[in-house]
Amino acid sequence: MTDLSNGTLLIYGLVISAALMIGIIQWVRRRFEVLAVLAIILSLLLPLAGFLYSINRPEGMNEIAYIWQQARGRSGIGVFLLLGHLYILFWVLFGAEFKRLYEFLFPKVKRMIQWVKNRVRKQDKNKMKEEM
Repeated sequence: MTDLSNGTLLIYGLVISAALMIGIIQWVRRRFEVLAVLAIILSLLLPLAGFLYSINRPEGMNEIAYIWQQARGRSGIGVFLLLGHLYILFWVLFGAEFKRLYEFLFPKVKRMIQWVKNRVRKQDKNKMKEEM
């Protein structure tokens, strides 16, 4: 079986450890408790589940490729592992700064939704004018 390189495993371990530490810190501070507990649980569960799930992978395929293939095939555990790892990555990148991220993105998203609504209204008005 093809295994992942030591550098990849080191980065994976650091990301999982960082997610666990950030989750514990945020949980102790009583900030984003639900999200922090979810990050703690996933950072402990995902490596074990990924290891057990990738035992049955075919020869010549590494763990990441196998999980990606299974997730694309809509295998339940494959999708869970993929979404869990994406959540962990998002938590490590933005976990401590959810409030700032929300304050930064919310006005932009709101403005974009308003722009789309205005475009739809204009198109509807143009269709009504053409029908008359």
